[in-house]
Amino acid sequence: ELHTFDRYRRGFNSICFSPDGQMIASGSKDGKVILWNLNLESLIKLGCEWVGDYLKNNPNVSENDRQLCENF
Repeated sequence: ELHTFDRYRRGFNSICFSPDGQMIASGSKDGKVILWNLNLESLIKLGCEWVGDYLKNNPNVSENDRQLCENF
């Protein structure tokens, strides 16, 4: 699970990324629309924290892939 949309207890029926990929607009079953700001740098950093040791230590990971998270 990467992220839970906590404000939607009843679920949502539509979701759309902004053209620049920086926001998500989501529509809930009760008619509400919420804009979600995607702080891409924070998401990448979090992902790299999760897989950092795997990338460095797994013998099946290519040398190029080992360096994916070096700057985060």
